[in-house]
Amino acid sequence: MKKILVSATAGLVLTFVLPAIAFAHVIVTPTRAGVGEELVFSVSVPNERNVAVSSVKLDIPAGVDEVTPTMIPGFTISTTGSTDKVSSITWTGNIPVGQREDFSFGAQVPAKAAQLDWKAYQTYVDGTVVHWDQKPEGDDDSIGTAGPYSVTKVVNDLGSNTPASGSSTKNTLALAFSVAALIVSIGGLFLRPRKR
Repeated sequence: MKKILVSATAGLVLTFVLPAIAFAHVIVTPTRAGVGEELVFSVSVPNERNVAVSSVKLDIPAGVDEVTPTMIPGFTISTTGSTDKVSSITWTGNIPVGQREDFSFGAQVPAKAAQLDWKAYQTYVDGTVVHWDQKPEGDDDSIGTAGPYSVTKVVNDLGSNTPASGSSTKNTLALAFSVAALIVSIGGLFLRPRKR
């Protein structure tokens, strides 16, 4: 019994700890958006080295419009491109060793289905630049100066209201089971023997 309990505990620890280690990089969320949606993106930047982070640059994918960075105390914000078409945002400041910072910006995603690749470049005070511009399927490089970028899927969820046939069948079955359960419940009330 003790072995089972120890194995289960170890499994739970690995389940929660390993994803945290694997994804402790510059992460942009949300990972999904509807076509043409206006929303606020979050950019999570951890300091994974032994010196402070001095800046983070995020490239804005083509088709993303109305980009408006959120002010954050202690950081200066600069953009490239034009007012209408921002092509990158850079936050300059200080993220101490062992800490992280969350940046954000508002934007409108493309009006058609697309994949947004968020390539980021994290600069440390010693001049090291970590390139988060590798394909998500890949691994970090051996010296820790490159890793995968985040992705947001822009999906066409504004189509017709007619459900797909598989979805329609599932809904019909669920309704049929619900009605059957209701009939059985009501029947049980009337068929229950009465106390004398």
